[in-house]
Amino acid sequence: MVDKKRISQLANDIRKHLLNDIIPFWESRTKDNEYGGYFTCFDREGNITDTDKYIWFQGRQVWMFSALYNRVEKRSNWLELASHGRDFLVNKAYGGEGRWNYQLDRQGNVKQGKISIYTDFHVLEGICEFAVASRREDDLPLIKEAFDAMESNIYDLTFKDIYDVTWSPRYKRHGIRVTGLQSARIAEQVLGKEYTRPLIDYCLEQLLYVFAKDDLQLSPESVSPYGAFVNDGDGRVVNPGHILEGMWFCIHEGKKRDDRTIIERAIQIADWGYQRGYDTEYGGIFAYLDAYGAEPIQYAWYEEVDMSWDDKSWWVQAETLYALALIAIEKQSEEFLNRFTEHYEWCRQHFFDPEFGEWYTELYRDCTPKLRDKGTLWKAAYHLPRALMLTMLLFEKYVEDPSN
Repeated sequence: MVDKKRISQLANDIRKHLLNDIIPFWESRTKDNEYGGYFTCFDREGNITDTDKYIWFQGRQVWMFSALYNRVEKRSNWLELASHGRDFLVNKAYGGEGRWNYQLDRQGNVKQGKISIYTDFHVLEGICEFAVASRREDDLPLIKEAFDAMESNIYDLTFKDIYDVTWSPRYKRHGIRVTGLQSARIAEQVLGKEYTRPLIDYCLEQLLYVFAKDDLQLSPESVSPYGAFVNDGDGRVVNPGHILEGMWFCIHEGKKRDDRTIIERAIQIADWGYQRGYDTEYGGIFAYLDAYGAEPIQYAWYEEVDMSWDDKSWWVQAETLYALALIAIEKQSEEFLNRFTEHYEWCRQHFFDPEFGEWYTELYRDCTPKLRDKGTLWKAAYHLPRALMLTMLLFEKYVEDPSN
């Protein structure tokens, strides 16, 4: 058994870090009281750098504030913040036919329309988690319409609206099945198991047995439409953060079903991601890699945000934290708990900004800050507070369980 005292100390520290250092940064400045929705782009000190509403991240923050209310404490300000974001989404961001616009200006006018299935994923997550928090049923028809569209588009390999990835007939993409799995699992709270189970089963099969390649011990970001490894630039890109994130989604589903086959397979694949991604020289997890160890190409989104393969991105580190914590408890593994503790201390040392709160967005490989902004077009209150919240709750539950 992993040591309960050690877990208790970690849980207490993570609770303080989440509720004192991370959430207050967003609570105090994210709400747009004039036009609705959230501001999500801030510099290091918390000054607004962009007032546009990126709907992908509006949905994520509705989920985050709703989840805090549902799982941590019934704070009225968290529910009110979630309701504020939900109202903006439903009243301003809906694009029709179960789809959501990607980018609005501050006032709610459309700047970019239905270009991304990831927007559809995260809005669905947000309005479903809010429905649980508020106990309101008025969004149920919209939730069903959004889920149906999402499910159909995940199955459709010719569906092209997959920004931030470029569609190609040569590939199907790992990230769509990763996020689709979690979106369906969150929607299950509202729509029920029978409604969501087919999509969940499909995503599990894809992640555990189609994208995961035992001969290479990795899951590439892209495979052929029929699941074969593609030996070209895109086909050889590996994202350790996506692997670790996707596998903790799978472990959650395996635990819910009490299915050890799912759990053990997901742990195996997560370990591949960690072993490939861990930087033994400077610590942390690399942004992306080449399947054969060559210099990976800087394609698509990585080029857009000027991220090199050996940079350290905040979200990759956050997803690694929770994946390691979950596996440590699930396997009762001191090895994985040591990995978690080392990584958590490394993150606190290099990503956390004790002067102004929150984490930096990106580090160079040697751990010097590359992007100090706290909110960007790609960073809002989601990956980091989600990982900290889930780890805190996992550890607290373990400590409180008398059987441990």
